[in-house]
Amino acid sequence: MPDASTLAEWGLPGLFLVAVMAGSVLPAPSEAVLAALIYGGVGPGWAVTVATAGNVLGALTVYALGRWGARGEGGGVVGRWLQRRSAREGPRLLRARERLATWGAPVLLLAWLPIVGDVFVLAAGLVGVRPGPFVAFVSLGKGLRYLGVALSVLAASHTGISQ
Repeated sequence: MPDASTLAEWGLPGLFLVAVMAGSVLPAPSEAVLAALIYGGVGPGWAVTVATAGNVLGALTVYALGRWGARGEGGGVVGRWLQRRSAREGPRLLRARERLATWGAPVLLLAWLPIVGDVFVLAAGLVGVRPGPFVAFVSLGKGLRYLGVALSVLAASHTGISQ
């Protein structure tokens, strides 16, 4: 994968690509690319919107894998991935399912968190959270995270911290 500076040179399409990867099962530096683009003069509104859209699309892939596995269609490569992931994330996945059962889709506001966020997304697919609430809460949580990053970058650039 190209580094963050190369992806930043690609502009908003590069940000979208890295955000999709970061929202899926692949680790990617979406916040670094977002910061680089804002430092480079891209409007923060556009950057936050593109990053959020890409990251939610990536999360939808993990959610779809969970939905697919919950229907018992998890054979082949995807099925083996789900089994490995479920085994590795056993206790965390169980807790995420319990949180979703207790609190419902609003728990997905936490989908932006490192490590546990992906578990919440997968658990949402496995327990059958409806797509509408899934997209709404994941978008809000991830959007607020990117907004926080953007505001931090703007504050740093206006105070001279970034020099």
